Amino acid sequence: MPNRPKPSAKNEQGDYDRFESFMKHLMAVPHSEIKAKLDAERAAKLKRKSKRVSASRASNGQKD
Repeated sequence: MPNRPKPSAKNEQGDYDRFESFMKHLMAVPHSEIKAKLDAERAAKLKRKSKRVSASRASNGQKD
């Protein structure tokens, strides 16, 4: 049976510290900033969607 090194507790602590640091950074973002970005993203999606709809209508002209 091959020898497999046991994961060190130091590595697990490092991973947890990195996770904890990430979560602190994530939770520090104000709600208003997140909401503003989401609203801007929604508006951009709606704008792109309306452009596609109007472009498809314009290209579906009837042939006489």
